[in-house]
Amino acid sequence: MRLTNHFIRKKVKALAGQSGKRQSNFCTLKDARHILVLFNAEDRDVVEPCLKTLRTLNKNVNVCVYVSGETVPEMNPSYMVVHAKTDLDMWYMPTDEIQKKFYSCNADILIDLTQGNNYVMQYLLLKHPGTLKVGAKNGELDLYDLTISMTENADIKHLFEHILFYLQTISSK
Repeated sequence: MRLTNHFIRKKVKALAGQSGKRQSNFCTLKDARHILVLFNAEDRDVVEPCLKTLRTLNKNVNVCVYVSGETVPEMNPSYMVVHAKTDLDMWYMPTDEIQKKFYSCNADILIDLTQGNNYVMQYLLLKHPGTLKVGAKNGELDLYDLTISMTENADIKHLFEHILFYLQTISSK
């Protein structure tokens, strides 16, 4: 039996409040060697071309996918899968095993392409020791070092294009 997402939402809000105290270091796309991309499984067809773009730039791309449905769809075996049915405890918190695996992923840049209030992925992202965290503005929470403001009807492809543009534009010097 699982309880509501109240507890993980509370944890995410607390972590987001502390994120301003975290030392963020801007990293250009050119300087980044390892990129960790987070997305929801139902968006796989839209995200795969984005991942291909990063790989053509000779980046080591790690992927973490959140599956909310009953079954895990077929996908690349190298992807780290967080399955709502098996990888979360009764408080909707990721298991220790998932957290250890996620935090051990090298990441100069974390790119969050999840949509909606995916508290599980937000929790993992906020606790990851990565250098630069990037994603779309999400309500009142300040989750990222680089936040992209999007219109309501903007899609993942549009968000990814903006993220690439800004990561190529910023200068870390």
